[in-house]
Amino acid sequence: MTPGDTIVAPTTPYGHSGVANIRISGSGALNILSKLSGGQVFSSRCVTLSSLKDLDENIIDRCLVTLFLGPESYTGEDVVEISSHGNPAIVDAFVRTVCECGGRLAEPGEFTRRAFLNGKIDLVQAEAVTAIIHSKSIESSRSQQKILGGSLSKILTSLQTGLSALLSRVEYQLDISEEAVSISEKETLSSLLGGVTTTVKQLKGTYALGRLLNNGATVVIVGETNVGKSTLLNCLSGSDRAIVSDVPGTTRDSIEVELLLGGVPVLFIDTAGLRTTQDVVEKEGVNRTYRHIKAADLIISLTDRPNKKHFTQSNKPIINVLNKQDLRGEKTNSARVIHISSKQNKGIGALKNRVMRELGVNNMSTEMTYLSTNRQYLAIKECSAALDRANSFIALSAFDCELFSFEIRASLDAVDSILGNTSPDDILNHVFATMCVGK
Repeated sequence: MTPGDTIVAPTTPYGHSGVANIRISGSGALNILSKLSGGQVFSSRCVTLSSLKDLDENIIDRCLVTLFLGPESYTGEDVVEISSHGNPAIVDAFVRTVCECGGRLAEPGEFTRRAFLNGKIDLVQAEAVTAIIHSKSIESSRSQQKILGGSLSKILTSLQTGLSALLSRVEYQLDISEEAVSISEKETLSSLLGGVTTTVKQLKGTYALGRLLNNGATVVIVGETNVGKSTLLNCLSGSDRAIVSDVPGTTRDSIEVELLLGGVPVLFIDTAGLRTTQDVVEKEGVNRTYRHIKAADLIISLTDRPNKKHFTQSNKPIINVLNKQDLRGEKTNSARVIHISSKQNKGIGALKNRVMRELGVNNMSTEMTYLSTNRQYLAIKECSAALDRANSFIALSAFDCELFSFEIRASLDAVDSILGNTSPDDILNHVFATMCVGK
């Protein structure tokens, strides 16, 4: 990335469509537009119809052009948006001509990176851009729209202010006081520390639901052969996704179906039946089942008779389900067992509700602001640990101002890193490289 140069990229997917969009950003954007349009005058934030040409004066397309003068643009630079017919040949011609006029093809995420570097957005908002593009549900998109609008940034900025005030106060004590910190001052520091600690703990607690909403959850269906795992998967998905047969060992590899439950993408995995076998292929299927169990968020243990034991070899949450009620009608006395008939679609609604309850989907609200990336969570976890250490120091009778100040500084650095104020280049490179080229 070269700061200040002019970049170009299509912002719509490659292929044939009614409309395609090409974005140009940088100090040379206006000059390039003048060359393409033959000196036509454009007003900022006004859509203008124009016939744009290549350097040989051949018309590339008659299209709509919107000019955004910096710093009032997405990137903070001069930006030109060209809306042309959605023909890949036309899009390629525009990109090629812009490059011939002094521009270059944008790197992945470079437009958003420039917006970040120019102070238009912080790193949390930049991550929200990627999340919106890849959201699998409208609920996830709404949640990320709030973050892009600054909801999480406001909380973190408030934390910065609180921690900075606390740090200033304790460092003032270090500068002017040659005596031990007074009891009243310790109480004041403790009160300020308690306020920011509460906010940090609350924010840390949102990650589980934020991860669920944005990344989804994995539910693995396990059980012996022929208990109806594949039939249950088909029933959940509403299609014949898995092959159903009375022959033991029919499912030798995992079959996956993703469903939206309460706006959360939940991946259901039908696995090979758990049993001892000498068949090499089937044995590998069983091994894969155990690998899926290890990575699961929730396990559905399926049996078809009350006297059969449910799967217990995991510390993950397990829902016990008794299938084939249409054939046998036998029930258990346990209220924790869900009775279903996959073949007749009975009890499936109750099972889905239980899955949602076990995963915590019922506790979710798109009105809340969540931590949604592992990077954010690890940083706030580091902040929380530093505040806990600071709290342990202030509880001592021999209060060490320097150690207390060090931990408050560490917690403030952690919050700064979430917003991108102190993030190293390798973290920034990772965040923006995961975006598409046109963003």
